[in-house]
Amino acid sequence: MSVIDTSRSRPRILVADDETIIAMQIGELLESEGYALAGVAATASQAVDMARTLRPDLVLMDIVMPGGAGDPDMDAPSDGLDACAAIQRELNIPVVLLSAHGEEQFLRRARRALPAAYLIKPCQNTQVRAAIEMALALRVHNDPAAPFRLREAHHRIKNSFSLLHSMLRIQEIQATDAKARHALADAGARVLALARAHEAMLFGGPESMVDAKAHVERLAEALFQAQSPPPPQAPLALELDVEPLPLLPGQVIPCGIFLAEALTNAIRHAFPPHWNGGGNGDGATVRVSLTEEDGQAVLRVSDNGRGFCGEVQELCRRCFGLQCLKAAAEQLEGCMELGDGPLGGAVAAVRFPLFSGYQSRSA
Repeated sequence: MSVIDTSRSRPRILVADDETIIAMQIGELLESEGYALAGVAATASQAVDMARTLRPDLVLMDIVMPGGAGDPDMDAPSDGLDACAAIQRELNIPVVLLSAHGEEQFLRRARRALPAAYLIKPCQNTQVRAAIEMALALRVHNDPAAPFRLREAHHRIKNSFSLLHSMLRIQEIQATDAKARHALADAGARVLALARAHEAMLFGGPESMVDAKAHVERLAEALFQAQSPPPPQAPLALELDVEPLPLLPGQVIPCGIFLAEALTNAIRHAFPPHWNGGGNGDGATVRVSLTEEDGQAVLRVSDNGRGFCGEVQELCRRCFGLQCLKAAAEQLEGCMELGDGPLGGAVAAVRFPLFSGYQSRSA
């Protein structure tokens, strides 16, 4: 019996096989595929005992293996099938069984043991990996405590980002160099976007939709409050037009990053000091909208300022903020649009797909 100390960041798999060479080969396969080898058991009893002690994410077990001497207070399993049943009954850890036997007598016992998968040897590495991935995914999906752990994780991450944002804000206020203040403000806006994204996902599960209206409006207002310039720069107004569209969890963070970058850029660069509305007397205004157009979500940040100064493509190549916009749009699997608005000012927008089950209100 051997125990390996591994990182908790990777799925930890316990291997149970009495053939030392085969167990080593399986361990090497698991490591090469990005899993962590939690340990190796040579008997069925060792497999159950190690599963109790190590609490791996999954057990990969040969069914034909000696029982061995286990916990004297427990019934010792006679083979891998007994061990699988015991692990399922007591620990609810998924077990993938490996066997050279496909006869009905083995399959009948395997059905009672409730393994996550039953693979007939010899099997391809891709088959083993596919069985492991499906078993791990089902474990997360069927775990009643998973939503609570996910909520706790979002809460901790949100608190950490909020603390970091506060520290950056203090440093920004104390900085005397303009470039340093701008750099700290940019970093603070990105961190705030991450904090609000995890806050938006706080009460949902891994597949729950996030209310885009509440998320976008709260983030835009917080960014505007933090970034609004002091006098002598012209007073700035924020307009919001956000529809209640659903966002997938994977869309929340890049959507927030795009909004943070575009809004920060508009507040900082659209309006020079003593802006007079470009001669028409309109007050300086930044507008944030999220609408559905042709079955896609369109997040748009526009202003009535002086517009982009120079070629947009050249700006994208040398401006880190615009590179962040492009990266966020790519994560959303969307299309970014940058340019001057039809009535002046600049427009930064991203069009990205809504989830497949969304029913358009205009349909």
